[in-house]
Amino acid sequence: MTKTELKEAKERYFELSKMIRMTTYDSLVKETTEEQEARIKHLLKPENYIEYFDYYYGVNSGLPLADAPSSWFHQQSYEKVFKDPFIRQFRRWFRGAAKSIHTNVGNVTHLKQNNQMNFLALIGRNENMAKILLQDVQMHLESNERFIKDFGMQLSYGNWADGQFRTKDEKDFLAKGINQPFRGLRFGADRIDLAIVDDVEDRDQAKNKEMVRKYGDKIVGDLVKAFHFKRGRLIVPNNYIVKDGINDYILKKFEKSKHLDVSTVNLTDKDGNPSWPERMSREDTGRINADTDYYTSQREDYNNPIEEGKLFKSHQMLKRKVHGNEGWDGFIVHWDLSYTSTGDYKAGILIGVQGLRLTVLEVFCQRCGINSAMEEHFSWIFKYKMKGYSPLSFYDATAAQQAVYSPVILQCAEDSECPDIPIPMHQQGDKHNRIEATITNALHRKILFWDDRLKGKNYDEFMDQVLSFEKGTKNNDDAPDTLERGISLAQTYYGFSKEQSSTKPKIGKRSKKRRV
Repeated sequence: MTKTELKEAKERYFELSKMIRMTTYDSLVKETTEEQEARIKHLLKPENYIEYFDYYYGVNSGLPLADAPSSWFHQQSYEKVFKDPFIRQFRRWFRGAAKSIHTNVGNVTHLKQNNQMNFLALIGRNENMAKILLQDVQMHLESNERFIKDFGMQLSYGNWADGQFRTKDEKDFLAKGINQPFRGLRFGADRIDLAIVDDVEDRDQAKNKEMVRKYGDKIVGDLVKAFHFKRGRLIVPNNYIVKDGINDYILKKFEKSKHLDVSTVNLTDKDGNPSWPERMSREDTGRINADTDYYTSQREDYNNPIEEGKLFKSHQMLKRKVHGNEGWDGFIVHWDLSYTSTGDYKAGILIGVQGLRLTVLEVFCQRCGINSAMEEHFSWIFKYKMKGYSPLSFYDATAAQQAVYSPVILQCAEDSECPDIPIPMHQQGDKHNRIEATITNALHRKILFWDDRLKGKNYDEFMDQVLSFEKGTKNNDDAPDTLERGISLAQTYYGFSKEQSSTKPKIGKRSKKRRV
């Protein structure tokens, strides 16, 4: 940290300390000694943690740092920390879920006052970031009048700017960058019994596998081996923004541990309900989703570390103008359906075939009921029947799924007065390998095109899923799955080849050869 940066950080510290001191002092209430002791006893119980946090640091403290009551996941995660002295907890919470203030201030001071912490090691992305994190802890211990009234003056010696301090009850606080040595750390006889590795993940750094291994081994080796043998909690607050980074590395090292706990909290659940309802409404989360690009939103708010175009690039999606008088060899419709309207997406595609060339003419991609998807299906069938064509249509289904889908599809066909129902067909084998091989081949040969009139929500969602597809991702893959099946079925039923064995149906007069 340069002299200028240090000066600015100290100025920030003094300004915030002054604000905290004044605000918490003004919020003090008169109470008897008995009332105070009873309140403290109540707040220090682990089952009352979020009351504790909101009283000293949150909405009830008078501080402007929190704008809503703490929520269920703040409580649930801390109770697990309190009850397990050897926990390895990963807090994969969405951006803005108050990971740092709860973990580094709320959890730390609650453990401290319950005599469940003697030596905290706070690990940041680098030394400066670690000191800034430590600054927040010291700021409240030194200036929060609510905390001081109940637990007395705190600081004994040291300072966050120097990377360490000690409190009057002989609790040690240390800040270290992940790139600094921390092997065998201790203060006198005290060894680390609480370590917080806060926001050390970096997408660019994750590309350097040697660096990931180096830092990962420092955490699971040097840091964890420096723990006290009777107690050693590890908390990793970092949303899941990149695959195969430090978080994945250290998680794999602990995956067989009975002390492992992965707390995953997304911005919303699958039904679109806010995970922090005390703070956000559906309108709030909807606006956040709308204002954030898809890939950033998936990484930062939904713990889904996807990258645009890792396998399939946007420039490979060739568009062309489709004219109304074009001739076609045939049409394939394929649907990828799901059991629940709020689970996976219903995805459908209609591909027109002209020799080798395949053109995507219609797409559907929504979270909805089967009825809505089938209404779209039959509207496509009518549209192309009016042009004199009868598309071949299929849907993916196991025998068990057919029992669920068939009655609904038949009813929709009756309501639409259309007998052209899709045929169930289930594809075996590794889905991800199949998707990658089929679509990559079509893109490489430049035989797949998209009608340039395709626009709107269905197309955008469909294309987002295709471009974000990669093996092992948690992202929805209904669109690339149905695209792959559409391509494969088009090539199977309308295959074109110069060889005699071509499977392309030939319509016209047979050529007769006379014997000589």
